[in-house]
Amino acid sequence: MLSSKARLVLSYSVDWAILIVVALFAHFYLNQLQQIPEFDLTDTSIQYSIKEVQTVSNALLVVVLVLPYLTIVAGNLFFNFRDWWDLHAGLLGLSVLYSASGSFVQFVRITAGRPRPDFIARCNPAPGSINSPVFGLTNTTICQSTDAAFIKDGMRSFFSGHAILSAAGLGFMSLYLAGKLRLFSRPAYTYKVWLIFSPLILSIWICLTRIADRRHHSSDVATGFFIGLLFCYISYRQFYPPLGDPECNIPYPSRTMTENGSNPREYTGLRFQTRMPGWMRLNSSSRDSPRGELESMGFMTTPFDPRLESYRLDTRDPVPTTS
Repeated sequence: MLSSKARLVLSYSVDWAILIVVALFAHFYLNQLQQIPEFDLTDTSIQYSIKEVQTVSNALLVVVLVLPYLTIVAGNLFFNFRDWWDLHAGLLGLSVLYSASGSFVQFVRITAGRPRPDFIARCNPAPGSINSPVFGLTNTTICQSTDAAFIKDGMRSFFSGHAILSAAGLGFMSLYLAGKLRLFSRPAYTYKVWLIFSPLILSIWICLTRIADRRHHSSDVATGFFIGLLFCYISYRQFYPPLGDPECNIPYPSRTMTENGSNPREYTGLRFQTRMPGWMRLNSSSRDSPRGELESMGFMTTPFDPRLESYRLDTRDPVPTTS
């Protein structure tokens, strides 16, 4: 019989294995399915020049995507010190998000095969090249460029990988900070709003650079950005409650504990925490909760048990129920 720790590790090791396999499959295998559709030489939307130095290169994007990981580690040390289940939930949620969104954008881009705004410059058509007189389109046989990978990359405009990955990762970072700071369950502070929306502002800036660098059409960037936010929300909500929840800073319990259904207390690495429905949650150790505020003022809170007492309609005092 496996211990609770062993079952916990075995259960979530499957999640880590799946996300790694999916990411490797999308990165190495899907390239073989690249579509090279016909294109129009007179299409002015793909006749921009090539900008050699990109504002946000692939290497810089990787650095940006590491920021949410660092935020989760720092947040775990600052907000929930030594709560390893909270750390695992954040890292797994973000990793699943990157694997799913990255694989999805790779599949769409190689299947759609939309030319980038600088595709004609990449192709470098032979002098005198024209569209076919029958269908009005041409193909890559007119290209003088011998770099096949460069041509293939020029057919991956829809939709932007930078947009979806930055929106997903930085959006997850925003939701994580909003949950830890309990943005919607505490009195508002302006610095919280600025801190939480800063990652999204960075993501929007990255999206705009992809248009300015003529790497994507505006529709490619907009689609990628909003799909990234959708992936971000779905992934975050798999591990954390909604931001309006009084305990939105605490992740959901592990599925190995919730499957038992008999113990309301769940093991979270080095802590035991009790989770109840959002409308019942009162943390007596927190001065910010209703119970904590009452007890800090010298009042004693007594839970209501309908089996032992009932309430009159004309008074607030409980009346013992006679058996």
